[in-house]
Amino acid sequence: MPDLVSDIIGRVRRLPLTPSETNALLPLHEAFSNSLHAVRDRFKGNAVRDGRIEITIEREGELVKGFIIEDNGIGFNEENYKSFLTPDSQRKIGLGGKGVGRLSWLRVFGGARISSRYINDGALKRRDFDFVLDKEDQVRNLKIEDVQDGGEPSTMVHLEQFSSGYAQRCPTKAETIVQRLVAHFLPTLASNACPHAVVFDGSDTFDLRSYFEDKIIEKTSVEVILQSEDQENGEGDEASTETLQLLHMKCDKSIRLRGARYNWMFLCAHERSVTEQCIDDQIGLRSLEDEAIYIGCASGDYLDRHVNQERDGFTFSSVEETEIRRRLADAVRDYLSEYVAQNRAMMVKASQQLISENPQFLPIMEEINEFVKTLAPNTANKPEEIYVSMARHRYRKQREFKKVSSEIGTPQDHDEAISDKVQEYLKYIDLEKKGALAEYVTKRKAILDFFDKLTQYEDPEKRKHHLEDAVHSLICPMKVDSTQISVDDHNLWLLDDRLSFFNFFASDKEARQYIETESRDRPDLAFLYDSCLAWREGGQHSDKVVIVEFKAPARDNYDKEDPVRQALRYVDLMKSSPNFKDKDGRIISNVSERTSFDCYIIADLTRGLRKQLIGLPLQSTPDGQGMFGYTDNPRAYVEIIPFSKLLNDAKARNSAFFATLGLNG
Repeated sequence: MPDLVSDIIGRVRRLPLTPSETNALLPLHEAFSNSLHAVRDRFKGNAVRDGRIEITIEREGELVKGFIIEDNGIGFNEENYKSFLTPDSQRKIGLGGKGVGRLSWLRVFGGARISSRYINDGALKRRDFDFVLDKEDQVRNLKIEDVQDGGEPSTMVHLEQFSSGYAQRCPTKAETIVQRLVAHFLPTLASNACPHAVVFDGSDTFDLRSYFEDKIIEKTSVEVILQSEDQENGEGDEASTETLQLLHMKCDKSIRLRGARYNWMFLCAHERSVTEQCIDDQIGLRSLEDEAIYIGCASGDYLDRHVNQERDGFTFSSVEETEIRRRLADAVRDYLSEYVAQNRAMMVKASQQLISENPQFLPIMEEINEFVKTLAPNTANKPEEIYVSMARHRYRKQREFKKVSSEIGTPQDHDEAISDKVQEYLKYIDLEKKGALAEYVTKRKAILDFFDKLTQYEDPEKRKHHLEDAVHSLICPMKVDSTQISVDDHNLWLLDDRLSFFNFFASDKEARQYIETESRDRPDLAFLYDSCLAWREGGQHSDKVVIVEFKAPARDNYDKEDPVRQALRYVDLMKSSPNFKDKDGRIISNVSERTSFDCYIIADLTRGLRKQLIGLPLQSTPDGQGMFGYTDNPRAYVEIIPFSKLLNDAKARNSAFFATLGLNG
């Protein structure tokens, strides 16, 4: 008895067909596809008129248990039967077949029963057999006999019983199965190449062609004019004018092809789809209103003349095909212009909003409409995707103008072209600087807003340790020094913009790590002006030291030690241990008589703190919010800055920038 020549069990087991709705319906789709090919083989150009395919859904209670697929195609003649017995057959490669479809019958159903009539030497014969999953005997009960009672060629494939796991994945509603069939064979239906095809489910009947027509919301046909090089008509390379008919169809979303694709263009020849292409990116759209989809079918004499023999491609050049698809896409955009305009307006608005939140992208505002054209369709509600596109756009622009800058810098005559490049480059630099500054200012505004909220806890006393560390960390990370972080890693500008220019500072680090002492005291922040660790010049003296101490907002208990005396103790420590060290322990600077010490205490002037300040040489600041003064032992400038004053002063220093960007609200 003839068998498939292959390790069929291993081949089937290796098929990636885990139970799912798609895989449960795959054997049905494969059987329907075989029927289409059989009908076309028999009736040729009259397949749509004379062909017939019938599908019967078999049930076990509510669940679908199998399908019967019947057609009046050419049947299992000797050639087709031989191809069937050869896994990975090349027989239908030209028709889009992979040669493995029938193996899905074995995986999902365990096999099939097949009964077929075919013509052999002018006589009608019948071939019946069972197709099963077995190591050595996959074709069983083979029976070949002459047909005496007349009739015509036909084939019936009976997929009888789902294997474990697949029955539960198969849709139970007949209409859902029909929708999946229509979606899977959309090119065939859209190009009017489907023969009469019916699905039966008990007393319910679904005609696939009628069902597809009912899902068309709107359709219209237009002419698309092409300039082509038609060599087949003996015109050589001379351009000729050709006309294509483009059928526009807006369809219900229920028949959309599976996956994340929506709109399709089919190039057809002789009333059959030859190639298909998703055009979402070309037209800049995905779903239309109510998630409807677009389907376009292009046809005409020009495509008929240039379809290849296998009917799976065209003979014109790839350049010409690209131009054809471009012209068709233009026609589609014109047909869907209302949707394209609405979608683009939404993406422009979303992009503008993103730029306002991320001003480093400000240069894109100058070309916002062109930028939006580069975005994937329907990204108006996907700010992350727009952000990524903006970052990519900015990076490419930077690379482009880096090259332009190099060209400008090359000695040569500045002709008109170079002059234009210079102007374009200068404009880019201007916009890029504005964007970078706007980004910097926007970040400052966000930090000030966060700082404001951080100091507004209803009961800060219960959170004093947390708040003290939180405020400190917001202004500058803890347990680091300036050799470990960059200017982008701290917000010292909240205290004073000048602090960012100190060559060395330490944050919450033991004093013995940067001065000659055994003390484990940890000033919150200590700034040493000329102690540059990376590019210091020998012999320089430090002429200013700044010490900053943080206390929790609204703290009132200072019984152990007030922050002023704590800061002055650090001053005394540094004066008694005047040598400053780098990270390797080398002496890099020392304190001289002209070294001045400034101490800033970030603390609210509560009753408890004011009590500790009695007797100290301090007076109110001009705005009445803080206190300042000079001490003699040790000599130092001291200023107490409440959190509200710190916030207000920082806002005032940046208010002009905020106003320019409209960030004062």
